[in-house]
Amino acid sequence: MSNMYFEDHPTDPDKVILRKPRFEEDDDIQAYVKPWVGLTDEEIERLHTAWVLGGGFRQLCNAIEAKLKEKNA
Repeated sequence: MSNMYFEDHPTDPDKVILRKPRFEEDDDIQAYVKPWVGLTDEEIERLHTAWVLGGGFRQLCNAIEAKLKEKNA
């Protein structure tokens, strides 16, 4: 990174702080962001069917959370 620079420490004159930008000015931040992946209609239907057939609300929420974690890992 060419934009790094040193800055005096605010309280200790014997120290410096290395500052560097997280992204270069010409970087497109969207290139670093992974797109969100939601549930398909089929996955929602399967989760709903499992809930109707005897799963409790907490089990439904846990299954939804697990599926979204799997798809967005």
